[in-house]
Amino acid sequence: MSSFTENASFEPEIAESIEDEIFSANVGLENDKITKFDAIIGCLQDLLIDSQFVGLQQDFCLNHCEIFENKCENKLIYSQIFQQYTDLIENFIQCRLAERIEGFSMNELTMQLEEHEDEITDDIVDMLLSFSDFEEFKNLMLSYKQNEIPSFEIQGGALLSGVPT
Repeated sequence: MSSFTENASFEPEIAESIEDEIFSANVGLENDKITKFDAIIGCLQDLLIDSQFVGLQQDFCLNHCEIFENKCENKLIYSQIFQQYTDLIENFIQCRLAERIEGFSMNELTMQLEEHEDEITDDIVDMLLSFSDFEEFKNLMLSYKQNEIPSFEIQGGALLSGVPT
């Protein structure tokens, strides 16, 4: 009777073709991208409830919200304030994510967000749009003006947003 070890082959499996090797490498790269994207989204969720981020955003919005009016016509100063806000928030996010994720790139994040748009929670999308979409920003400022300061919390692993009543 022969033992298992005598019949078993311990040689590494060799790909039968170049296509198999490329496919295998591509699957590994894709998994790495997904893992990195998931890590970035997790960090973004953490940022939304980070006291420094919340304070930074609230201070900025409270200091500028009185200028905004709920009218169709937009004043020139709105775009200047929007640019200041965009720079402030983008820089904060860029620095924080670069600290936590090796090789982080804002351009890469933008491309991944476009690819995975339907997989991202609305709160993260709204926050990201607030510094890339003027109308979202204006709505945020009008909310602050009406004392409807958005709040975020994590409950049961889900990111929840709300406006205090």
